[in-house]
Amino acid sequence: MGSHFFDGANPKRHDIEPDIGPDGIAFETERGALAWRYGDLIRLWDYRPAAHLAFTHKRHQDSRLIIEETWATESIGRYAPQLIDRGSERWRQTGIGAAVAAGILALIAGLYFFVPPVMDRLARAMPWSFEAADRPDLDALAFMIGERCTAERPNEILRGLVGGLLRTAEFPHPITVDVTSSRMVNALTFAGGRIVLLRGLIERARSPNELAAVIGHEIGHVVHRDHTERWMRQNALGAVSILLFGFDGTSTIGQTVFETGLSLSFSRDSEQDADRYALRLLNRLDLDPSGGAEFFERMKAKGNISSLLPDYFSTHPNSDGRAVFFREQGTGTRQALTPEDWLILKRICDRTD
Repeated sequence: MGSHFFDGANPKRHDIEPDIGPDGIAFETERGALAWRYGDLIRLWDYRPAAHLAFTHKRHQDSRLIIEETWATESIGRYAPQLIDRGSERWRQTGIGAAVAAGILALIAGLYFFVPPVMDRLARAMPWSFEAADRPDLDALAFMIGERCTAERPNEILRGLVGGLLRTAEFPHPITVDVTSSRMVNALTFAGGRIVLLRGLIERARSPNELAAVIGHEIGHVVHRDHTERWMRQNALGAVSILLFGFDGTSTIGQTVFETGLSLSFSRDSEQDADRYALRLLNRLDLDPSGGAEFFERMKAKGNISSLLPDYFSTHPNSDGRAVFFREQGTGTRQALTPEDWLILKRICDRTD
């Protein structure tokens, strides 16, 4: 037995006499002379017996070079101790791993701190026609959020309330606000300036100013182009996720946590901006902001799932903080509707299409 070589092209074993030098290992084969530099060798640590050394080459990883002679292994140890001492290899791998981890952390930090403002600017510069083309039809949404509520007088009152908010907003593109028959307590903003209030929200609201605060918040999402920004952000995160985790048609846990964690953090910024925008509208119209504060206080008291999660994993800012913000920063005193009109508006779903 002695040192031998497999070229990887076929299973034939080539017996060799290695020439161990300070720069590498030279040997003769039937096809000619080869010289493998130590820097190009990859040690195969699991080869047995452990007293023998097994290598492959960085550029020819199907090949195998087996060194069995004691004098040869000792010579390699003198010239290239990193190929003998696995501890050195572990430190090298640790250094590579640390460098990769630092690079990933730097990339994530860049996404977290720098991508959101860039995406926000790009989204606001995007032509409105980009969003308008994706504006959904209410009939197409009916299976999910119910039919449009069409009671005539309540809708007139709603249009008056919305019109005052939109004139104050001075947004140059059309925004529509409709109510649908779903009993869920929610408000939704879609592409192209379509805002939908669900019936449950109207029924649970205790004052017209609660409703005005919610509508102002959704108008803020439209004005800030959050729908476009979200679309751009998700595509950017998806591309980076593929670079980091690869793509095989399924999502790994790491990939899901990466995309979800960053996406949620950006969403909270959008929600806070929409709150600030809503409060500016209320203040300009001299509307009492306590309605908005009471709405968020009830959200917290109700104990919905978002109140059970840490702030980091919630798509909305903490309800307590939002209520305090509306109470401390609001300056208005008026109610958005008369008591009579408010009672009529709450019957908006007596009729639906």
